Amino acid sequence: MASSADAPLESGLSSLRLAADKYRSILNDEKTGNIRWRYGGPPIFDIVNKLFEEERTHRQLSLTLSTSKANMATREEKDKYRSVLNDVGEVQWRYGHPPAFALVNQLFEEGQTKVWPEGSLEETVQNAIKSWEMEFSHKIRLQDFKTINPDKFKLFVNGREGLSAEETLRLGSYNALLKTSLPGEFQYYKPEEESFESSHDAFRSALPRGFAFEILSVYSGPPNIAFKFRHWGYFEGDFKGHAPTGEMVQFLGLGVLKVCLKHNLCPSFTIFQWLHLAVLSLQVDELLRAEEIEIYYDPGELFGGLLKGPPILETKTTDTGDNTAEKHSCPFTH
Repeated sequence: MASSADAPLESGLSSLRLAADKYRSILNDEKTGNIRWRYGGPPIFDIVNKLFEEERTHRQLSLTLSTSKANMATREEKDKYRSVLNDVGEVQWRYGHPPAFALVNQLFEEGQTKVWPEGSLEETVQNAIKSWEMEFSHKIRLQDFKTINPDKFKLFVNGREGLSAEETLRLGSYNALLKTSLPGEFQYYKPEEESFESSHDAFRSALPRGFAFEILSVYSGPPNIAFKFRHWGYFEGDFKGHAPTGEMVQFLGLGVLKVCLKHNLCPSFTIFQWLHLAVLSLQVDELLRAEEIEIYYDPGELFGGLLKGPPILETKTTDTGDNTAEKHSCPFTH
């Protein structure tokens, strides 16, 4: 048992331990009181933090990125998950103006199963993927993209041949992700028969509140970021002749995001420098761009929920003028 003389010392140490550590966010977690620490309490890094700040060799770059992150305050007024929406250049938007994500952001915040610390690698990757999806859905010129390297970009889905940036933009993200090698009679959805517009219309109709995305785990840091993700929404509108059920539809998947700093800085960076840059610059989107994205998932998880809705009854006028004849409308029998 500690003596009364030790109490002031212990109190002082507790105060020091409670001071926030700006480089190790998990030390600031409110749940640290329940952790069994090796030496009886959370560690203190004041001395090594001071050494780092005095001796680091990339101070100027870090300050530049920190300034960029500070400037994101104004971006949050538009969208706090997709920093590229604060683009001040002359972007040509597909629908004439920047998109609004209030509904899907609300869906995400209400349904997310993981809440990552601000600035963590998981949050950074999550926001980068959201921004990537936004650009392919709402921008029409690759020169306006901030999240990819257009000259090197490839999208690989379930081990198939990679799609270039031009091909992905032409097809649209839904068609690109839903391409399949299944024989036509077994396909739930036929992307080769869908245009960019028809594919987006189909899923926006089925999921009127949007299709939320979250990162469940990140297994490795840059330049090859391996992650597990979840996509979900609520089937509240018609989908290809199937009535809505109001139920959640979702699928889980794995991905690898290959990124590289501009100006060929990648080879000279250690993993610790990469992690530091990733936390700051993936949100900036100017310095760190995707060169390849690999996605692995089971489309059956998604379509199992969408095809669960009963076929919509359509009234068909017969040659005799009788409007009472009804048929089941199913796009996959045509």
